[in-house]
Amino acid sequence: MKYNSAARLAKIFAKLMEMGNARWQDKSPTPGVTRIADLAYLADGNPYHLLDVYYPEGTPEPLPVILDIHGGGLFYGDKDLNQYYGMYLASLGFTVLVPSYPLTPPALFEEQVRDVFAVYRWAAEHGPEYYMDMENFFVTGDSAGAQLAAYTALIQENPDLQTLYKVEPAPVRIRALGLVSGMFETNKGPLSNLEILYFGENYQQTELYKHMDYAVLPGLETLPPCYLVTSAEDTVHVAVLAFVELLKKHGVEHVLHDWPKQKGVKLPHVFSVLYPRQEESVITSREMTEFFRKYSITMAGR
Repeated sequence: MKYNSAARLAKIFAKLMEMGNARWQDKSPTPGVTRIADLAYLADGNPYHLLDVYYPEGTPEPLPVILDIHGGGLFYGDKDLNQYYGMYLASLGFTVLVPSYPLTPPALFEEQVRDVFAVYRWAAEHGPEYYMDMENFFVTGDSAGAQLAAYTALIQENPDLQTLYKVEPAPVRIRALGLVSGMFETNKGPLSNLEILYFGENYQQTELYKHMDYAVLPGLETLPPCYLVTSAEDTVHVAVLAFVELLKKHGVEHVLHDWPKQKGVKLPHVFSVLYPRQEESVITSREMTEFFRKYSITMAGR
């Protein structure tokens, strides 16, 4: 598909997502949570280079940190999309960062990766100002955000990928990942029509694109421990299960919660983010945060 045609298709997909979120997303704020909005992680005036910080009101000391990367197929959304989810995660005893990042088009995947690394560096520099215990730093993301979470965690440990993406490792250690309905494939289904937007002209010949296939990507064993969630009604269900098989093959510590169909309630793509107060979502988020605490250096006694 040509670039202009793909860009038009991305606009259609984005509009459909916007309509769906406006109609279905639970926008109930969680009480007892402080929100500090619109902090610039890159001082260039770009509104997509802002983030929000959430933490429980009256927090007396630094808390373990969750960086939450919003989804939207890399072409839709911003930090406000996940604000209610961020509030809920913070209420579980964490300082939560929710950034925006420039969308495609015109931003390429490699640029979005570099922006996530800019967030990592901002957190390392400013953590003490916002009740962040940077010794216990966790990253979660939903859909495309899960792709960015997993891929940046790999780059953080892989000098060859750092060279490819033109980034230096950030001064953080990612203790564990939370991957919600991860968009781990772009070369199948409707998203395959958007790859020219993600990776640029003649993308199939680029080294970057050749390194997008997790099945052949060296260094997958360096991923931090992963908590993953999907559901029978998830549009990326098959891709998540395939990714889990790769984690098993490479010996990556992980837990998968694969929700079956439920009576009387739907569990669609990224349900735990869209409806953070729903019973199944509460179970999911509590499982994920308990998984994080398991890999906290405080809990581990190191």
